[in-house]
Amino acid sequence: MALTWILVCDAARARLFESADRHTAWCEVACYANPELRGPPADRGTGRTVPRSQESVGAARHVIEPRESRKDHSARIFAHSLAETLREAHAHRRYERLFIVAPPRFLGVLSDQFGDETAMIAGSLGKDVVGLSAEDMERHVRAAFPHDFAAEAKRPAA
Repeated sequence: MALTWILVCDAARARLFESADRHTAWCEVACYANPELRGPPADRGTGRTVPRSQESVGAARHVIEPRESRKDHSARIFAHSLAETLREAHAHRRYERLFIVAPPRFLGVLSDQFGDETAMIAGSLGKDVVGLSAEDMERHVRAAFPHDFAAEAKRPAA
């Protein structure tokens, strides 16, 4: 049985699903959150606490702009954490195939974290669907990868 994992994420949260074969419905196995990017923007602060430098002559002070915004830095740290989790699970053979669905910008950040190990990713989709219901999310991914997933999943009888 080829176990497939599907990571649906953005910079603030991630949901990990598992599928035993291409016809069965997905089961959510984990949920991750980036606490720094969760909640309304007012709760997160402006992120504009930037360092300043003192002028060598006089009382003038100048702002030193960081090379990376706080939001981008937090997204990169979250992507690194997700990539490490997936690498470790792959090393322990917890899954055979991995699909990643994320907004294009975060998908690029996440792909950078895999480096040369992108071969472990069976497919990726640059789409923001993490906020959808599990059924709608599954429908989008099945439509994007018709050869890897059947069009309709078999739901267990209730």
